[in-house]
Amino acid sequence: MRGVLSLLGLVVVVSVIFTSCLNNEAGVNEFEEQWRKDTTAIGIHIRTNGIQALKDVTGVYFEIVQQGAGFPPKASSQVRFGYKVSVLGNTSVVDQSTETLQSMQELVPGVQVGLSLLTPGSKAILYIPSGYAYGGANLPGIPSNSNLKFEVELKSVTKTAAEASQLGADTVALDQHLTTNAIENVVKDPSGLRYVITQAGAGPNATLYNKVKLNYTGKILSSGTVFFTGNNAPSPTFDSRVINYIYAFQAGLTKMNAGTKATLYVPSVLGFGNQSVTGAGGVNIPANSNLLYEIELVEIVK
Repeated sequence: MRGVLSLLGLVVVVSVIFTSCLNNEAGVNEFEEQWRKDTTAIGIHIRTNGIQALKDVTGVYFEIVQQGAGFPPKASSQVRFGYKVSVLGNTSVVDQSTETLQSMQELVPGVQVGLSLLTPGSKAILYIPSGYAYGGANLPGIPSNSNLKFEVELKSVTKTAAEASQLGADTVALDQHLTTNAIENVVKDPSGLRYVITQAGAGPNATLYNKVKLNYTGKILSSGTVFFTGNNAPSPTFDSRVINYIYAFQAGLTKMNAGTKATLYVPSVLGFGNQSVTGAGGVNIPANSNLLYEIELVEIVK
């Protein structure tokens, strides 16, 4: 087979087309019309074949065959994965590889979306609308505007030495803060997260793929500066699945059930990492900032 690189060579072209479509009204209308056709066709295929798949807001469907563990890749991650590609409704394999190492940014948008919803060790089948694959490009074995079936095994997400070093420094700083402030009943998660349950809830804990309603306040740990206060819930533009949130929320929310309140002490690596971020009201969150979140899991929607 040609291997993933032959397909990924068109990513830049596809990205340019994708961006240009979204930068003009006619292009947006054309993209949305094709997207509606694609997602309708994929939805019919899913229902007709009794496939237990979840739908992302992008229109990418994903069927979890085997769930792994750990954290999903970020946009900047390098990922090691195996894959098999076919046009939806056609059993012929267009391309496959038992293992390849790629940057997430080198992958077509639909594969980026799908992999960002998987943890290492996961196996899944992605159903990708053409606009998030190769769009109007006509490739050998992939006609223009083809929806794709992408069978994937995410074998690993590369962690850098810098991230490991930063996590070590972060957890030392967190533990010093907890000791200095005599904070009790702290649970130390293997991920590096520290948390305190301040109000018990009831029922089963949230899973990575549950949609949730949350109330929370975020603060910079070192200064106590509030950078967000508010809530999140599923909407047409945001699924609010646990796996859609920062790593610290993924680790914390899966230890919580509906009605639980907790304080999360977050190492920067599980927060915004080495990126400087602007919070609500223009508050600057410096790179490598440890964070504190007061969070309430209001409801597990489904």
